[in-house]
Amino acid sequence: MKAVSEERFQDGLGHARRYVARHGHLAVPHADAPQDGFDLGRWLANLRAASAGLPPEYVRVLAELDVWWNPPWPISWQRAWHRARAHALAHGPVSGGDNLAGLPRWLERWLRRQIAEYSQLAAEQQQLLAQLGLTPAEIDRFHAWPARRRSVMHGLEATHDYAASHGHLAVSQLTSHDGFALGKWLNQVRHRQRTATQPTRLGRQLTALDTWWNPPWPLDWQRYYWATRHHLHGLPEGVVWWPGAPEEAQTQQWLHEQQASWQHLHNEQKALVGRLATDQSTGGSPRSDRPDSSPLSS
Repeated sequence: MKAVSEERFQDGLGHARRYVARHGHLAVPHADAPQDGFDLGRWLANLRAASAGLPPEYVRVLAELDVWWNPPWPISWQRAWHRARAHALAHGPVSGGDNLAGLPRWLERWLRRQIAEYSQLAAEQQQLLAQLGLTPAEIDRFHAWPARRRSVMHGLEATHDYAASHGHLAVSQLTSHDGFALGKWLNQVRHRQRTATQPTRLGRQLTALDTWWNPPWPLDWQRYYWATRHHLHGLPEGVVWWPGAPEEAQTQQWLHEQQASWQHLHNEQKALVGRLATDQSTGGSPRSDRPDSSPLSS
């Protein structure tokens, strides 16, 4: 393969050896600042992309430095594993029996994701997790932890994280966040709240995160509302799009559909849509304050 010259490869290999001597692996982020004027991360990323055509001797020498220099799973997973391994070497193996208590937040979240997706991981990934202490037996012990005791705590943690990341709690029932079945949990909480005679303590905590976490209309409508609002205003600082968020053209179509079904909307839905119409207008106010008159009409 001529795409990587012998001289260029040997130069990169020297940097790779020095990196392994310091860090013990080659899961180098290619966004890192070049070290000694050489971007090792990008060099390795290019080799991974071209790995099918690399000379066997190149592959062999890299594998001698780090057997997982080019794993069949995302390199970001491998970097996270090395970080977790460093923690396990310093503090001891992780334990599922104590519900992952006492671990740094980043490590607990990553391990919960691995537990939730364990059956989908490659056998080699499962073996790497076992080196951290997360064996199948420990995962069984984790699942045996009383779910009722951890449900509210984990639910609140997940809702705080999700709301901070995406700006709302209008999640579908299938939504999972860091290994926690957030959509299913919120659906259960909504049901309990709707059967209660007054707002529950948990309900008040969720309302503080998102006023419309439990709307009297379909959640799909609420998700489209948030997507439309963000497409009109731009995402607030720190907020990112959620998986499967509607595209701008879809939200424009949704906004037109609200005009067609205006008479059937809840008064509070009309108020929300009315504010979106205000945002769109150049005059700064809706055309009408009457609840039976759509501010979207021309």
